[in-house]
Amino acid sequence: MTDPALRSAFVRLAQSDGATPTFLNNVTLYRAGAPVPKNPLVYNACLCLVVQGRKTAHLSDRSFTYDTGHYLVVPAVVPFECETAATREEPFLSVTVGIDYLVVREILDTLGSGADAEADGTDRHAGAFLDTMTEPMQNAMLRLLQSLESREEALILGRQAVREIYYRVLAGRQGHILASAARGESAYARVVSALRVMHDSYSSQLDVTALAETANMSVRSFHDHFKAATSLSPVQYLKRIRLEKARQLLVAQGLQAGVAAHMVGYESSSQFSREFKRHFGYAPSEAAEVRA
Repeated sequence: MTDPALRSAFVRLAQSDGATPTFLNNVTLYRAGAPVPKNPLVYNACLCLVVQGRKTAHLSDRSFTYDTGHYLVVPAVVPFECETAATREEPFLSVTVGIDYLVVREILDTLGSGADAEADGTDRHAGAFLDTMTEPMQNAMLRLLQSLESREEALILGRQAVREIYYRVLAGRQGHILASAARGESAYARVVSALRVMHDSYSSQLDVTALAETANMSVRSFHDHFKAATSLSPVQYLKRIRLEKARQLLVAQGLQAGVAAHMVGYESSSQFSREFKRHFGYAPSEAAEVRA
């Protein structure tokens, strides 16, 4: 159920559809006044908190529906296919909080040993996870939104609210997954390090063996853990990242398909065009029109 105070605080800050930046670089508000059909999106490491409505993020054979009763945690960078339920009368309203692992580790250090004890096997399927929205988390969200009305309060009180939100996630049922990613000690955390390399260097000729070495794993083990976390093989994942980056270039900069293909690491323009159309359902030349 939508909390009236949360909705009121959100609407004062974001009255137009789309993404609205705030005084905090890692906090973005998003509003949709109409249903958004399934489309590919790349989520950076973040928390997704809903004020009103619901959204479903699909990751291969798994789906995560987050709403006013559940929040989504994405500990690493993950390519989803997302669809949003919304109407003009009841728009979808959400708050995205980027994960600052330096702050998360500070909280873990304060909590001490046992704060990040993990359940065997859980982090093998932790590309993203849902947890239950609690009253303390709602209260922290409200304080965050209220602080965003002024730069000074955002930089002081807003940052404190973000810190509390991290703590609430860590204290949740699956908080050990976020803790594990922050500590960098589990197999999942090592896959996260490889994911960051892939997102930083997607246009390079990345080699699975080298990525496995980054994660300090054998190629077989890396492949198994990677697919468990993302539902994709490393090669499939890299392809999706390149295609999404290319789509962004086509839409934002109006580049020719061949130029965008080269910039994201494709050697063959024809192969790029085939894979782009297979993935998005339209040709690269239609990208700007489709996204308009």
